[in-house]
Amino acid sequence: MAFSFLPAAQSWLLAGCGQSMLVLADSLALPRGLVRLGYHVVTVDRDMTKLRSAVDSMSIGAAVAHADALPFDYGRFDAVFVHQVFPDIKPDTALPEFARVLKPGGRLLISHLGRDDTVPWVQRLAALVRTVDSTAMTSPSVDEALAGVENTKHFTQTESRNFRYWQPISQQGLVAMVSGVPAVAALDDRHRQHLLDEATAIHDQAAGYQQLRLPYLLRCWRGVVDSDSITNPIRRETSALSIQL
Repeated sequence: MAFSFLPAAQSWLLAGCGQSMLVLADSLALPRGLVRLGYHVVTVDRDMTKLRSAVDSMSIGAAVAHADALPFDYGRFDAVFVHQVFPDIKPDTALPEFARVLKPGGRLLISHLGRDDTVPWVQRLAALVRTVDSTAMTSPSVDEALAGVENTKHFTQTESRNFRYWQPISQQGLVAMVSGVPAVAALDDRHRQHLLDEATAIHDQAAGYQQLRLPYLLRCWRGVVDSDSITNPIRRETSALSIQL
């Protein structure tokens, strides 16, 4: 799904942040966007090939590293921005590392985009697809995805806010989405067509005379580092590869 970071969410998250920023994200779209806004960005990923191919002529620094073993000095950044990858990291070890590399007063920013399955027509579509695959259209809720950051001792003045995002989807697009479910593709022609006809009916009933929009929630969280929670700079041996452009 193509997603452009919502301006209102971006403004809320970045309010009061300094210029140097460490970014952990699912793609280079966010780091590049932050560079265009004037931030000095370094991004990390575990995949060296991804970083080599993605870092371009823009002034983005990069390092191959894990979130719980960052190859940066104590107090290096004004902000750490984690987008869409927080569920993939271990909060118990990553949050102290984020706190360690932040300057006093630095900010941790976290965002995660998830489908809003509380909307009735989405519930009907999910129920239909689950008749052939009980695990289809299941994912952690946005709140579950960020549960690991709650009650952290390393950050204070914590706040969270949800922003709704609507992704336009045509009848053809919805049918293609359902067709792409492996269990649906594995059906014989007659049963697959029957299921796709039902999916089409769900679209048409929900859309009426307007284009249907698939609902998402962008959960945003921010906090200020408590530097006292990091008593001494942690020095780690690391073989991380740093790429400076």
